[in-house]
Amino acid sequence: MKKLLIALLMISTVSVFAKTITQKILVKGECEMCKDKIEAALDIQGISFAEWDVESKMLTVRYNDKKISEDQIHETISKLGYATGKLAANVASQKALDKCCQPKKVCGTEKAGCCSKKK
Repeated sequence: MKKLLIALLMISTVSVFAKTITQKILVKGECEMCKDKIEAALDIQGISFAEWDVESKMLTVRYNDKKISEDQIHETISKLGYATGKLAANVASQKALDKCCQPKKVCGTEKAGCCSKKK
């Protein structure tokens, strides 16, 4: 009986130190296919919920900070080919995305080169 009490005490102590964190992260995706890819990539140990909103570009993620860190979540998304608010997209992975999933260039900017500014 004494061993059982000690085991229960140890289990309850461990669960006290593990926190479940819910966080919003900017993820620069474009479409419903991006949503599917982002959410599927985050179906991993330590993450209990991940949902990305196409309109707001915000990912809501719930995770256990003892099993996965916020930095690891950003790295997972970057390796997939998407930039986050903290980390640029992996260039090779980004280029491998479907055309509709690649970042759109803003017309009228020097980088875009898609049109000239009208005066």
